[in-house]
Amino acid sequence: MFEIFRANGGGYFWHLKATNGEKLCHSEVYTTKQAAQAGIEAVKRIASAAPVYDRT
Repeated sequence: MFEIFRANGGGYFWHLKATNGEKLCHSEVYTTKQAAQAGIEAVKRIASAAPVYDRT
């Protein structure tokens, strides 16, 4: 689940949370809410095809 927040200094950022409520990642601060929403859409579009490297 993505959540959008208003930043203290102005702008917007988002968190990606797991189903258990744990925060998985967060964004940079965007100047507009629309830009934050575009960032979320980019993550949704790209993440499913992102390669996973096991470096253990």
